[in-house]
Amino acid sequence: MSGIHWQFGVVQNQATSSSGGGGGGTIPFTIAVDASSGANNAMTGALHNPSQSNPNGNIGVYIDFADGTSGTSAGQSTYGTASSPTRTTQTAHVRTSEVAASYNNTPQFSFFFFFGGYIRQGNMGTLSNIHWQIPSSVTTSLSNGTSVFQSAEVSDVNEHNQNNILVDGPSTNSTNFNFIPQGIYGSMNKSIGSAFYTYNLTWGGGRGTPTFPAVNDTISFIFEVDADISGTTHTVMHEFIIKFI
Repeated sequence: MSGIHWQFGVVQNQATSSSGGGGGGTIPFTIAVDASSGANNAMTGALHNPSQSNPNGNIGVYIDFADGTSGTSAGQSTYGTASSPTRTTQTAHVRTSEVAASYNNTPQFSFFFFFGGYIRQGNMGTLSNIHWQIPSSVTTSLSNGTSVFQSAEVSDVNEHNQNNILVDGPSTNSTNFNFIPQGIYGSMNKSIGSAFYTYNLTWGGGRGTPTFPAVNDTISFIFEVDADISGTTHTVMHEFIIKFI
């Protein structure tokens, strides 16, 4: 495995997602980790140090949240549902020691997040006009002076893809350092007016003495995906919560 990568959801979650709180077993589509085999109502993601090298010489290392590399057990995401707005939920863990170790290897002012997933068709008909959106809500319980901020406005070339699976591996090519597309971000090129932003986690403390999230701190991202079925637009919402351990 190249670098350190975290993945939300490696066990099947049976919770269903519906448009506007509608019931009756009708499911327009769900957000999942892949096309069929992995967790449903779940996403993948990465907290990313863009300057740290991995053993293969490529650049860009990911902090692992739930697939075992960081010491968490496989499938450690927990799942549920919530209302106001209606959404599925997912909580996964990251070790603060992993964040600190990556910073100490290659210090950066902040690390940024990648997000990924796959839109699985439900039982209401064929999907069209898929539209991924950046998080509609970001809330935190961070301490030690750490915070999440909206950073660069980048290309939105992946926002209509059904398949935005997050690729395991480095973020840049070792020969020409071109950005390797990751999840919903098809390019990190600046694109003023796209309204497609990246998000970063930044540290507390003074210069040279950073502080990191504390145990039990959380970051919550709520995602919306829109798609049409037979001329009607449906919206599915999914929240994943990062809990530091």
